[in-house]
Amino acid sequence: MFIDVDNSNKWTQNLGDPGSCMLNFKPEFFGTCSDNGNGESTCERNIDQHSTMWLSIASLAGNQDEFLDDLPSRGLDYDRAKNYVSRCVVCESIFRLTVVHTRSNIHPAQVENHACPAGYQIVPNPNKHINPGVAEENWCGYSFWQVSSDKFGVGTLADSQGSCLLDFSQTPLVSCNNEECRLKKRTRNTWLMSDTKRDSDYKSFGSSDPYVSRCVVCRRPEAKLFRQE
Repeated sequence: MFIDVDNSNKWTQNLGDPGSCMLNFKPEFFGTCSDNGNGESTCERNIDQHSTMWLSIASLAGNQDEFLDDLPSRGLDYDRAKNYVSRCVVCESIFRLTVVHTRSNIHPAQVENHACPAGYQIVPNPNKHINPGVAEENWCGYSFWQVSSDKFGVGTLADSQGSCLLDFSQTPLVSCNNEECRLKKRTRNTWLMSDTKRDSDYKSFGSSDPYVSRCVVCRRPEAKLFRQE
């Protein structure tokens, strides 16, 4: 979950921060406390005007253009909506992870030392055990900046590992209120472009892959010595 919205306020979580990875899918668990004007403080559940936004699942490779058409347009109950919400994991390290945005469309595996700085090594893909045989072995991704809808948007810092998404996919949002959830398909995704020359400013999403910057997440080599099995 990364966006909380009511009639007068909007606040967001950095997608690279652990606070954006909620333990449970609970669309309505906020309340507001304030002075009622008589010197007393009261708290209430804002279920009538409160909504939350969740990042959706990614499209499969080769299905980017048809992905949005395959998503349901009608409202979904919480149990069904949960199937369309992206899962997340929080990892701890005493070593800082370093993100490199190459500004190139060349896969980092084809670059010396995977484009990591001298003395650094590439970080293994945190999803490789979730989808074995399909997911890449290492953390090579696409340089992501933000997703926006209506008059609000949320992104991540360029030096955060959250800016290196493993999949190049359209990112619809799952919007939930006190009754149901809906997939907001009309979103804007902002990606860092590569230096590849384009013959046109407009491309379908599925054919835009070569024009998006690749990225890689790196760490100091001694970091793996502290790994606990």
